[in-house]
Amino acid sequence: GFLEAQVFEEGMDDKSYFYGILEAYLKMNDKAFCHADCAEKMQETFYSSCCVKRAGERLSSRSMKKKYLKLSKSVWPFFSTGEAPDLKDGIDRFFSMYRPASFCGDKTDAYKKKDEECDANQRLK
Repeated sequence: GFLEAQVFEEGMDDKSYFYGILEAYLKMNDKAFCHADCAEKMQETFYSSCCVKRAGERLSSRSMKKKYLKLSKSVWPFFSTGEAPDLKDGIDRFFSMYRPASFCGDKTDAYKKKDEECDANQRLK
């Protein structure tokens, strides 16, 4: 695919290749979700409800990340030879996108507003 072609270098080890694809993907999502011209629309479209916020929190929870790490180690032999590398940092970084307020940081407050609204609604229940 496109991302793979952008990061592949001859002789690159599997872990470097994985992290190269991850970096390209994170940069692409940063532009799409965090750029001032797009953040409000992306928030309205993809982060439009508190259910989406809660789902993102569950998907990026510590226990889920542990399960994804275990899964990556289990399927590694299907994609490469040798022992699976430690991809914990990569998995943590990938799932940071599911918490757009922290993923985007100070670049936009579009997601922070939704987070505050959802947190306030949750406290009322």
